[in-house]
Amino acid sequence: MFSIGTPEMIVIAVIAIFIVGPKRLPEILRGVAYIYKNIKKAIDELQRELNEDLETIDEINPKKQIEKKWEEFLKDEDEKKEEDQKRPQ
Repeated sequence: MFSIGTPEMIVIAVIAIFIVGPKRLPEILRGVAYIYKNIKKAIDELQRELNEDLETIDEINPKKQIEKKWEEFLKDEDEKKEEDQKRPQ
């Protein structure tokens, strides 16, 4: 996202004091913090759900399934060859 440093926070605080006044500033800051917390919570939840959906899509991806089966087949074939080589003739 973006970052706000100490100088920017001081400027914002001074402007906020001039606009809303020192009496209402704590109330407004609590409201802003509450909204920020809820938006962050919603974004985190959405990101978690999207990651879960992407994992599900990745699991049912036909290309990946075929690659996985092919690797299993090759592994089985290699094991059979090794067993055949170990058997006395």
